[in-house]
Amino acid sequence: MTRQIRVPEPEGLNAELYRQWQDGVLRIQRCSHCARWQHPPRFVCAQCGGEDFAWSPSTMRGQLFSWVVTHHPFDRGWADEAPWITAVMELESGVRLVGHLAGVPREELRLGMPLTVTIEPFNDSFAFLTFHAREDTR
Repeated sequence: MTRQIRVPEPEGLNAELYRQWQDGVLRIQRCSHCARWQHPPRFVCAQCGGEDFAWSPSTMRGQLFSWVVTHHPFDRGWADEAPWITAVMELESGVRLVGHLAGVPREELRLGMPLTVTIEPFNDSFAFLTFHAREDTR
């Protein structure tokens, strides 16, 4: 039996977001009027109401904001991966991203832990974000 996993099929601005990440560069929507970073992407800036944006390269550094450990996945295709840690990372720009936290034992997790993010393309329209403890702090 072949393992089948489900991944999202992004549409609209989210499809563009994942296209931006295909080369491994973390680009985040940034307002051309007030320079506010914005994620998830939107058509209107939450700060100034501007409608013009650029996909700007972002820092890939930040800190652990929150996490959850999954022991029993809803999608059976992921059962062999359990347990895993899904985390929220707050970038230095203030943007928060959700992704997989790898290589950190659960007992070492702490709020504010310095992290870095890597982008792992899955196919032409989707990529996974993986967070890692920064080497300069371990």
